[in-house]
Amino acid sequence: MKLLKKDFKIAKDLLFTISSNLVMQVALHLIIYPLITRFYGEDTTGEILYFIGIVYIIPQAVGTSLNNVRLTTRKIKDTSNGDYAGILVSMSALTGTVCFLIGYISSDKPFFSILFALFSIIYAIRMYAQVEFRLKLDFRGYFIYYTIVSIGYLIGFIFYILTGTWIVIFLTGELMAIGYSLWKGNIFKAELPTGQTRFLYKTIIMILLSILIRDGITQFDKVILRVMISAESVTYYNALSLIGKSAQMLINPVNTLILTYLSAKDSKLGRTFFKKFLLCCFGVGGILLLFCQVATPVYIRLFYNNFYEKVISYGFLVNSGLIVGFISMFFTALILSQGKTKLYMTIQIIWGLCYLIPLYFFIKNYGIIGLAWITLIANCIKLFVSLVISRNLIVNCEERRIFDNRR
Repeated sequence: MKLLKKDFKIAKDLLFTISSNLVMQVALHLIIYPLITRFYGEDTTGEILYFIGIVYIIPQAVGTSLNNVRLTTRKIKDTSNGDYAGILVSMSALTGTVCFLIGYISSDKPFFSILFALFSIIYAIRMYAQVEFRLKLDFRGYFIYYTIVSIGYLIGFIFYILTGTWIVIFLTGELMAIGYSLWKGNIFKAELPTGQTRFLYKTIIMILLSILIRDGITQFDKVILRVMISAESVTYYNALSLIGKSAQMLINPVNTLILTYLSAKDSKLGRTFFKKFLLCCFGVGGILLLFCQVATPVYIRLFYNNFYEKVISYGFLVNSGLIVGFISMFFTALILSQGKTKLYMTIQIIWGLCYLIPLYFFIKNYGIIGLAWITLIANCIKLFVSLVISRNLIVNCEERRIFDNRR
């Protein structure tokens, strides 16, 4: 009975987590971005997506790393809000400075650059603030938190129409969510530091680097296309890849469960498990690819009909590259669950180099289709490497267990 109750809670939490991401995806990609494209044009949408891509790389990495460190270190260190307050202030200030420079270089507008820096700071704080609900395992609160962000974006869109400044769309949602966190939680409550700041800085920097690699590559398409081709091309690729990238919101919660259950001391992994795991991963990947192939043309026809004919022929190539990448995430999660953090980091670095080194040549010569090809090639390499390594880890784990039993 207890086991059934636990399984039900896990399923409910998984549903709340997926729904949290889904609400935001609907607000942004089914309402806000299509409306901006319709009324202000593809160039405006592409410009916004470029700057949002920057936010999803740097401030998001800062907020997420603090969030994850607070979760993972609570078992080994007693920390307080005071330990994280100073780190949050210093790293947010650094984030704001970097984003101000990027904003100024990209737009040459001081006022916009200040607003962009402010937005980046608030976004990093909001990403950290969601740890309030994760610490308490309050995934219903987590869902409400993201729903408030999404409602704030919709309200902010009205402010955008009135002011002509697109940043107010996101500032409204982020500030509303932080306000909810202040009202419901206590992670911003004043507390004295416990003296763990140095340890936390070291831990945060390691996780920050890993997240920067992951999110940097995931969001780099928005940046590189705007820099090398045009803001319009960012809108095209975003529409093509949206359904495929949305599959990631299903994969991230599943990866969390993989890490949780396979890292347990009593988990028994072997060849039979790996065969089932392999079959499930590729089965899910095949289903997602089929879904993307059906949904992508429908989505573009409904929301971006004006450039449907220009981009739809690239759909299968774009979706294939993304789905192969998402399948590889299952195997890297399996590797990480066995405590192989250096191995995991090495795979991420190899993947990053395979993606970034030839990227300039491919985009310069082939445009969007070049980006799609290099994404597919790099993700195939990552999948192959992670699959081979994870299989060897499982085989070694099984052989070690058999040897221990014989003793």
